[in-house]
Amino acid sequence: MKIKTASITISLLFILQYVFAQSSISNNIFTLHGKLLGSQPDSVLIYYKNTQGNNTFQSRPIFNNRFIITDSLTRPSYALILFKNLGETITDSAFEVRAKEIYLEPGLLSLVVDASRMDSLKLSGSQSEDEWVDLYKNTNLVRKEMQPLTDKYNQEKDPAKAAEITTLFEPYEDRIKSLNYRFFLEHPNSYVTAHLLVDMVRAESLDSSRRVYNNFNAELKESDDAKKVAQEIEKMELALPGNMATDFMAADTSGKAVALSDYKDKYVLLDFWASWCPPCRKSNPHLVELYKKYKSKGLNIIGIAWDDDTQTGWKKAMMKDGLGLWPNILNGSNTDNDIGEKYAIHFVPTRILIDPSGKIIGRFGDNNNSDAAMDKMLLDVFKE
Repeated sequence: MKIKTASITISLLFILQYVFAQSSISNNIFTLHGKLLGSQPDSVLIYYKNTQGNNTFQSRPIFNNRFIITDSLTRPSYALILFKNLGETITDSAFEVRAKEIYLEPGLLSLVVDASRMDSLKLSGSQSEDEWVDLYKNTNLVRKEMQPLTDKYNQEKDPAKAAEITTLFEPYEDRIKSLNYRFFLEHPNSYVTAHLLVDMVRAESLDSSRRVYNNFNAELKESDDAKKVAQEIEKMELALPGNMATDFMAADTSGKAVALSDYKDKYVLLDFWASWCPPCRKSNPHLVELYKKYKSKGLNIIGIAWDDDTQTGWKKAMMKDGLGLWPNILNGSNTDNDIGEKYAIHFVPTRILIDPSGKIIGRFGDNNNSDAAMDKMLLDVFKE
């Protein structure tokens, strides 16, 4: 008897929720109607940003293989969705692994899925979702080609050999990057463009990121993601030649404090590198040659390593590559003293040349600036 009463109550609640949702559809609300095929999970979990820009998490029961989720929403929003079985506990890590990304939009949305195969998910009523699905299909073709290499990397136990394998990903990553960039230009006012560019702005050249951002219309520029893109572009601009270098201080391998301000009235080259970075290690001998060539003429170098979690490997690589000729410090990643963040470092190796006035006059290694360009500038600066 209790079971029957509970079942009737759930039915009534579901019907009331459905009626409310049907009567509440407007430009300021999304209503997601879900239908489950195959497996029968207990509930649906969804994470997204609401109209106020607040991170929102909803959990809704599934009854007769159906559910409804509704909330205020004035513009498209990236979301993560997954389905939970009865009595199951979903940890944060499990949520990240199992969740499927979708794009919500104001209005009436329809979702059909077999929860045991999240790739079967189909969301209708969202233009942003349609755009994302088309882009994903194209980039996923490249990922499938790359899968054997990915499997080889995941199975490799030797860190040095694994690092070598990562260099083989570059042609595939360049193709994916090209597909994404073409999408950005073809869909200048898509929320998908703004959302993806938040992470990809660091992989694009500054000129490319500016071009995409400048194509946004006024409405899209007001979105949280577009504002994040604008902030990153501004940070990158401040670290370009012509701007004053930002001071920093960190302890070297012997515990001695090293600060950029110690090099006032001197030329200094900041070398951002990592022991696990094959291109860095390959170019280190050349950097040693440059230092020996120009040290007597006023060149100073500060090595800044992205090895906060691999300090043993960092010191070993320094000794092997002969980098003890100059001060070496750690980057301070994910701390208040993240030097790479101050200089918008997105790739290693990246080298930044600062003149005696404290002004950045050269940036090499990212944005396709090569060692050859650095060599030419050093030759011009320290010419006889």
